[in-house]
Amino acid sequence: MPPKSRPSEAVAKPPTTLASSVVIAETASLTGTFPIKIGANTVIHPRAKLASAHGPITIGEHCIICERTHIYPPDAEGLVIGDGTVVEVNAVVEGSVGAGSVVEVGNCKLGPLTKVLEGEVIEDNTVIFGSGQRRIDASGTADARRRLLERHIESLRVLIPSNPSKFIN
Repeated sequence: MPPKSRPSEAVAKPPTTLASSVVIAETASLTGTFPIKIGANTVIHPRAKLASAHGPITIGEHCIICERTHIYPPDAEGLVIGDGTVVEVNAVVEGSVGAGSVVEVGNCKLGPLTKVLEGEVIEDNTVIFGSGQRRIDASGTADARRRLLERHIESLRVLIPSNPSKFIN
């Protein structure tokens, strides 16, 4: 995890590209020197931290980045969070996440004691369980999940005070 800045240090305001329909809570934190791009109908909750000190961050459309989430690209290649992704409370993201994913603390559709190697790319909708066994989640719920996500975003748009202009240089 990147070191925390000292209170006396000035915090860099990154170059940002924000879709007009984005909702960013006033208490969210966007810092760094690399660009941060946030897609349409995406919600950034209070106290979410996006730090682009080491690389660019691109967040797709229809995403929800929850409270106390930390997003830190590890290097200059940056990271991409795909469309329709939900990053749950307290999750830390240090690499790209495919479209339609749900990243949760303690439950990322990775079974107990399973491992993902550093740099390994996991296909969308993969479930890892047992002794490294894998399967694709073909439950057919993608359309229902997308509709639910869209309704959730609309309710958050009403509930979260947003001032995206605060984050634009």
